[in-house]
Amino acid sequence: SSSWFYLSSRGLSHLLSRLKTYLGRFSATERKLLLVLFVLLAAGIILSLWADNRGRVTVPGQGGEYSEGLAGAPQHINPLLAPSNDVDQDLSRVVYAGLYKFDPDLNLTPDLAESLPQVAGGGKEYTITLRENLYWQDGHKLTADDAVYTFQTIQNPNYQMPSSVRLSWNQVAVEKIDERRVKITTREASGTFIANLTVGLLPKHVWETVPAESFGLSKFNLEPVGSGAFQVAEIRRGRDGQIREIRLRPFARYHGGRPFLKSLIFKFYPTTDGLISAYQKGEIMGLGFVPYDQSLFLRPRGMNQFELPLPQYQAVFINRAKNPAPLEDARVRLALAKSVNKEHIIKEVFGGHAGGAYGPILPGMLGYHEEIPGAPMNLYDETAARALLDQAGWIMDAATGFRRDKLGRIITLELATNNFSPNVRVAEILKRTWEGIGIQIILRIESTADLESKFIRPRAYELLLYSENTGADPDPYPYWHSSQLRNPGVNLSTFRSNETDKLLAEARGILSPEERAKRYRRFQELFVGDVPAVFLTRSVYVYNVSTQVKGLDLKTVVLPAERFADINKWYIATKRVKR
Repeated sequence: SSSWFYLSSRGLSHLLSRLKTYLGRFSATERKLLLVLFVLLAAGIILSLWADNRGRVTVPGQGGEYSEGLAGAPQHINPLLAPSNDVDQDLSRVVYAGLYKFDPDLNLTPDLAESLPQVAGGGKEYTITLRENLYWQDGHKLTADDAVYTFQTIQNPNYQMPSSVRLSWNQVAVEKIDERRVKITTREASGTFIANLTVGLLPKHVWETVPAESFGLSKFNLEPVGSGAFQVAEIRRGRDGQIREIRLRPFARYHGGRPFLKSLIFKFYPTTDGLISAYQKGEIMGLGFVPYDQSLFLRPRGMNQFELPLPQYQAVFINRAKNPAPLEDARVRLALAKSVNKEHIIKEVFGGHAGGAYGPILPGMLGYHEEIPGAPMNLYDETAARALLDQAGWIMDAATGFRRDKLGRIITLELATNNFSPNVRVAEILKRTWEGIGIQIILRIESTADLESKFIRPRAYELLLYSENTGADPDPYPYWHSSQLRNPGVNLSTFRSNETDKLLAEARGILSPEERAKRYRRFQELFVGDVPAVFLTRSVYVYNVSTQVKGLDLKTVVLPAERFADINKWYIATKRVKR
């Protein structure tokens, strides 16, 4: 290096000497003129570069790799089977596309369809036209045949899929008009049906040869062919054979425009603790969760945090038919509701990252009644709760600390929930709360599968702590109409009322949002007077993403997986182009 420096110094010295000799041939006036010309030339170059730069803007560019961690493992990257597994829903959302999707304000907008449906037949007929030049990720053209195949598969009882998917398609006729048009006819006019058209479409040419009994076992559940923004490129497994990582590449012919990210990576962790550890070590660039552990809120430097309200509430559903002696009495139900401090639950269990829930229709949804939070069932008043139980004839026994009726029977209620950490912690708070006013509580903490099979389906619970996602359209019919009292219906409170049944049936058949809203407001007034459930919290999805990732437009989501609705617009790399 010293030899190089010596030679370079000699070269520079020689160059300066030659330049001095050359300039010496000019007169003083000529040298001044040369200097002026040199300064003008340099200034011109600088101004030219500045003007060129000023006429350019920074825009998203192709490139960059984004990685996100998920707790669990994929089983069915299939939009018809995904609803029972959060990981499957996330992956299906980036691999598949539906006719429609929800925008950041939860308005329905075209996806594979070129426009919103043409509605005729008194609101019973929907004609949908597909965009031109749609393709599957294997190069086949996407046509109306694929839409018809998907919807008829949902309707086919031989295919085992979540009831939440199939229920929405009962009594619906689907037919192909031509290669780009589909006609869907419902039995009755419905202001809510259109939201079902967001389900991802399956390619008929891939799935039509798979027998119904093999639908859930097919290799195509892990080797999916979709029409979404990204396609599966590689699946990596651990030594135990479990999937540890899935790498996806952009789908170049995606109808929404080729995605900017070069690669999308999902990493899977068997436990939540493992996922959180990977996040805190910086092994992943993104992590999403419904809050329940304060450690999740630790946000390393270089992370943006989005709090996205979900159309989902957590409530205690009261099955008065299971234990009518106390639960048929509206005063007892009201005492259960008034003794619960929602703010305490939000703070203790969710670290303040949740909202209060006050009824079956959430704030911001069609027909929300602004006066419902002030209804008696939603006003925390432990003293009033005790007085209500006294009025109902349940007298406190000083020896046991619990209340008895005139026959000496202790008021005892079972509270069932699943073993998901937030529900367990909320159940423990409710037990302390209700035993504090003299109601003995027996907790039944079950696995999600056992809670479903042993309690929910047969309605074999007295109190059920559970969460329900109402979707972007708040249609309360499936959750509160008396026709839905038995499985597979989801009226979990055995709530029945002729007047509310009439209101809910009318509302779902009305296309006018204003007229639907009127009926929903009256429904809520009747509902809170009956107290069929104790509403607790509204879920918030917290999403932490590296600040390197740009282009996210997130306000609220119907389901957590919908955070990927516009992932083709996310970017890391940038470039400069002319304005």
